[in-house]
Amino acid sequence: MIQLGLRRAAQLFRNNPQPWRAVHVAGTNGKGTVCAYLSALLHSAGITCGRFTSPHLIDKWDCITINEKPVSETLFREVEANVLLRNREENIDATEFEVLTATAFDIFTHENVEVGVVEVGMGGRDDATNVLKSKSLTIITRIGLDHQAFLGNTVEEITRHKCGIFVKDVPVIYSAANPPSVVDVIQDAASNVGAGQLWAVDANSGLPTMEGDKWQQFLESIDGRDQQKIAVGQAWLAYRYLYSKLRSEDEHPEQNQLVMNQARDAIMNLQWPGRMQYLDIEALVPGAGQILLDGAHNVQAAETLAKVVDHELRVRDGQGISWVIGSTQGRDIAEYLRIILRPGDQIACVEFGPVDGMPWVKALSAEDIQKAALQTHPDIEVECFGNDITRALQWAVASKNQLARPSVVTGSLYLVSDLLRLLRQAGSDEHLLGPQRHNQDAH
Repeated sequence: MIQLGLRRAAQLFRNNPQPWRAVHVAGTNGKGTVCAYLSALLHSAGITCGRFTSPHLIDKWDCITINEKPVSETLFREVEANVLLRNREENIDATEFEVLTATAFDIFTHENVEVGVVEVGMGGRDDATNVLKSKSLTIITRIGLDHQAFLGNTVEEITRHKCGIFVKDVPVIYSAANPPSVVDVIQDAASNVGAGQLWAVDANSGLPTMEGDKWQQFLESIDGRDQQKIAVGQAWLAYRYLYSKLRSEDEHPEQNQLVMNQARDAIMNLQWPGRMQYLDIEALVPGAGQILLDGAHNVQAAETLAKVVDHELRVRDGQGISWVIGSTQGRDIAEYLRIILRPGDQIACVEFGPVDGMPWVKALSAEDIQKAALQTHPDIEVECFGNDITRALQWAVASKNQLARPSVVTGSLYLVSDLLRLLRQAGSDEHLLGPQRHNQDAH
């Protein structure tokens, strides 16, 4: 179960000296993407970097990476066993996430990373990750309504929780795409703790200036993806700051063309599965070609996904989409569907399976998704497939081939995980290939 608070996590972490610099990232949406871009940039400059994001993608240990590679199961199990032993011997009674967080931090120390990029699990102030002893930067991405039972019923209340990661004299990078009331809370919270400099990043001001035709092609490929642009901008600003601290106070990446070229390649070639990813699922469903896979799971993320789908996949008036959708219990699925669905769309409703290490997470029933879809769009075609994701994809792809409907799988990162796991079992490693950029073949 979810139990917020720092006492148990602090006990688990107290003997870890944390010799590495920490970058702490909070927000409702986009924080994992910022972490992925930042760790890729740091690695490109030869800076040893660990990254901890949640939830895991396929295996419990793949949420922890060292230099862009998931840690081995052997190392994970070894360090986790030590954490669990400490938990038992000291009667800490830590939650699963607190144990996972301590395991990640101990691995960072064991592997001698220079920087640990850490995504908040939920909220910020009372999240287990907030036991970090030394922070070099804090980052706030877009904030919206999510986890209201724990964080509050307004975006301002939720923002106060997330700003609990701020510490004295440590700079803050925040998304300027947040509404003015959220920005006010961010600025007030930073002032109250005496945080360092505040930097705001928007879709137009944050992107680095790079050379080469491929960079221009990349910029064209994310046209219309403002949140991705902001994620790149926030990561770039954090990278520049850390680079100067770790290399030389007077040195910036722009002064070294080789470093800039490596940074450009890191951004362009980022592999962040399940986030606006065009994915070939031929190994699972012959004749399927590509689908769009995205873990958007709340209303704010649905708005971003809808814009991308409208811009990239609805290539003609009345273009229908074939959706495969799963969700978690407690989500506002009706509002989610209202945002993404259009006339001419169809939906395959599915349920994801049990989540390793997160027994409290439960799938919303396919029938409940169907009911919500028909309430918001009475004329839409909807079918239920329970936990048979493969059959749902076959149904969606059959429509794609007959009616030229692009297919989109979304609604939950846990559904994303199940699909990628099925692809791995089918012998495909496509989920590890290629950046999350638009591909015309997806049409």
